[in-house]
Amino acid sequence: MVTNYIQQYKEYHKDYRKYPGNNLEPQLHHILQLMQETESTTLLDYGCGKGYQYHNNRLPISPTLYDPAVPEHENKPKGQFHGVISTDVMEHIPEEQISDVFREISQYATRFVFLAIATDLAIATLPNGENAHCTIKPLDWWVDTWWHSAVRDDIQVHIKTYGQYEGYQII
Repeated sequence: MVTNYIQQYKEYHKDYRKYPGNNLEPQLHHILQLMQETESTTLLDYGCGKGYQYHNNRLPISPTLYDPAVPEHENKPKGQFHGVISTDVMEHIPEEQISDVFREISQYATRFVFLAIATDLAIATLPNGENAHCTIKPLDWWVDTWWHSAVRDDIQVHIKTYGQYEGYQII
């Protein structure tokens, strides 16, 4: 049986307290540095959750928000952005869909991509009882998967993993 993860997350997000988007803060210094280094003025948060992390926005711009499981952010953005960030998202996507997601993310970015990926099982479970983190892989796996999926070498890509597999690589 194949789980429809987006539907599971739509159910999960009905509780206003769940996935507020609170994993931006620990990554903010990396993102701000990338924005400065690449002189970026447009940003997409891919998998923003409810977007509450931007209520007290410490970024110099207001990013475009996208999350297919949150009704107010479910429409795919149009165009491209200097940077695309995704924090605490990739581990929620089934392994067999990661390559497609990486290709999509790479098409949105013109200067950089920043991915922060948890490498532990989640405390949270989905409505169907499955762990919310379905793809737990070490940094090398994420880097190799990017290289075999995104087919772009004209943007900076920063991948940070945390949890049982900690690391940071610029590709």
